[in-house]
Amino acid sequence: MLLLFVSTACANMLIPSYAAIQTTFNIPEALIAIPDAFFVLISAFFALLWGYYTDRINRKGVIMVGALSWTIGMILTAISNSYIMLVFSRIASGAGLGCVLPVGYSIISDAIPPEERSGWFGTLAILSSISNGAGQGLSSFLGPILTWRFPFLLLSGISVIIVIILFFVKIPQRGASEDELLELVELDLEYSYRISKKDLKTIINKKSNRYLIIQGFFSIVPGTILVYFTTSMLVLQYFNQIPIEIRLQTATIFAGMIGIGYILGNSVFARLGDVLFRRNKKNRVRLATICLILSIPFALILLLSLRPINPVDLNITYPSPIPTEELFSYIFLTIGEIFVAYPTYIIFFIFALMASMLGAGPVANRNAVMIDVNMPEHKGTAASFFKLSEQSSKGITLLLSYTLISLLGGTFNMMFLSIFFWIPAAIYWILASRSVEKDMTFKSRILSERKQLSLIDYIFELEIQMDRAIQKVQDSKYYITNDKNRFNKLLEEALKIFKFCEREGVSRSITNIEKKAHIMYLKVLLIKHEANTIFNKQNKLDLTVDEKKYIMRDLRQIYTRISEWEKSTFGEIQTYYEDAYLKIIEARLNRKQHLFKSLRSISESIKIYERVKYLLNERLKIVTEKPDLSEDETIIRDKEQELFDKCSKSLNATIKLKEEIENTLNQLNEKGVQIEDLLKISDLALEYDIDLYKVIIDTFQQDNRTKKVLIETLDKIDDIFSLYDEWKETELKVF
Repeated sequence: MLLLFVSTACANMLIPSYAAIQTTFNIPEALIAIPDAFFVLISAFFALLWGYYTDRINRKGVIMVGALSWTIGMILTAISNSYIMLVFSRIASGAGLGCVLPVGYSIISDAIPPEERSGWFGTLAILSSISNGAGQGLSSFLGPILTWRFPFLLLSGISVIIVIILFFVKIPQRGASEDELLELVELDLEYSYRISKKDLKTIINKKSNRYLIIQGFFSIVPGTILVYFTTSMLVLQYFNQIPIEIRLQTATIFAGMIGIGYILGNSVFARLGDVLFRRNKKNRVRLATICLILSIPFALILLLSLRPINPVDLNITYPSPIPTEELFSYIFLTIGEIFVAYPTYIIFFIFALMASMLGAGPVANRNAVMIDVNMPEHKGTAASFFKLSEQSSKGITLLLSYTLISLLGGTFNMMFLSIFFWIPAAIYWILASRSVEKDMTFKSRILSERKQLSLIDYIFELEIQMDRAIQKVQDSKYYITNDKNRFNKLLEEALKIFKFCEREGVSRSITNIEKKAHIMYLKVLLIKHEANTIFNKQNKLDLTVDEKKYIMRDLRQIYTRISEWEKSTFGEIQTYYEDAYLKIIEARLNRKQHLFKSLRSISESIKIYERVKYLLNERLKIVTEKPDLSEDETIIRDKEQELFDKCSKSLNATIKLKEEIENTLNQLNEKGVQIEDLLKISDLALEYDIDLYKVIIDTFQQDNRTKKVLIETLDKIDDIFSLYDEWKETELKVF
């Protein structure tokens, strides 16, 4: 929030210095808003770009890159020696701000419970408003004294400090604040889902998102014009006769009165939004709609209450020039006298307070609504779409502003007309109120399903770990008679794994894992104890031949017990792999009697190979995520990888075997022989347990053409089976 505060201050800091910049670079008034227009448009583009990547990659890294970008942009702004350099420096600042905003919203949303979101985002909006005022205030008050460049240098120094602080900030887990995922957080399990390109369409197609994105385009227009042009309009049209030394500062304070209501509104309507949300999930949207509609008449009246100020009407005698040390005294004296001499400014103050207060209602609740309806991995991107809509509208408004001033006959007319843009925005809020509850229910259901899957995946990981421990126990039997150190080492590693799984089962209330791991641990401990008791006897120097025989017999008994013990899944997978090859052998034999039964065996073999590949892939995936493997774990991993590679080649070869046989059989139709005839012949050969060749010769004695075609087909299939073993040794890239 501190980072967002400082970055937002940099957004509007150029506004009060427009006149000084125009003089510095000798540019026409029509070009003065161009740097800020580019700033806004570039920040919108980068918000979309980085909003997507923050939902895919490390958010801390992304936000630091953004912070550095706008820091560099502010430094370049301060040292700009030409108008072109000023434009490019604002582009760099905009790129950074576009990165910081969606990432910041995503991170903050993961630290805030759903029922408190409006309050926190309202606080963020208040800070944003204060930040805008602070940025403009620095330029308004320090700019005339220390040049317009100094405030940018000051903020860039502060931002460098914040970037350093970021190194020590812990970022919350993605989805940590979602009620449906609290169980994962308690179990210290990560929500692993990340955004993909196809999700972009899902985000846009969600009705609540679409309505809020479109309303953002309209609702930003009045605020943009009020923020960017109220001060300059007061300076040029209403306060133009006030002494120049205090004219800008006085106008800035009156423009800032609009911001006071904005701060109060965010504070009040943010908390109210949270209270109403607990009663009904639609209430945040309803509150935003009502506030936006009511703010329109108040905004119109505040503009109509403005009057030009004539210093003659003020009970003040201004020295010429006003001494620097007395500037603040004369500023506040002038403000007081304006309220006395021009009572309409009291109306201005009251209605500015109410209009901006009501206008804050949608701002306080919109981010909370966006977070409420979007998945944890979509938050940054959804926020960036909203920011793109707002910033695009803001940039277009700034680009067209001076054209509109000319066409409409003045800044006041442009401001007055802009207020009516809140009407279509309110309509889209109404539409959003009809879809928000449905979108929230859909999100809740998906998160609940994903939580269950994550828990299942974690249990599966623990089972894989226990499976590795079982494999270590099975492998230990090979060393029991010739390498007791290796035997003990394998059992010790198995014990550590079982103990770890037992602890995890206890801490995460996974009862079946806890019990199974505990029983396995005790069994292995017993085997280890019995074996070491025998090893101790074996170490005696004066053993007789019979005693040595008894010791070897006891060790072989332990060997047998381990062999009869539970097998690891890897052992079962090896058995599956062998079963798949047995199906191919079966297919080879069946081809002499029933080709179609042979094809069925090949299809079954393909299914088994695919299953073996899937199981091995799951095991290898888990090992890959574990960086440090022991020597024995590396050996097991290598065995699994070797079997995976062999299975891949066997699967490719078996698919090719099936396709080649099917292609050969399909060619029978082209040669005038029906496959149905071959099927009938195969059934006869199987029924009478005789060779298929003999049946063909006996059946088609008088039909040499058919007989020749069928025998050629069988010979070709024999050749295909002969090539099968060669295919197994070749990596078939086509598959």
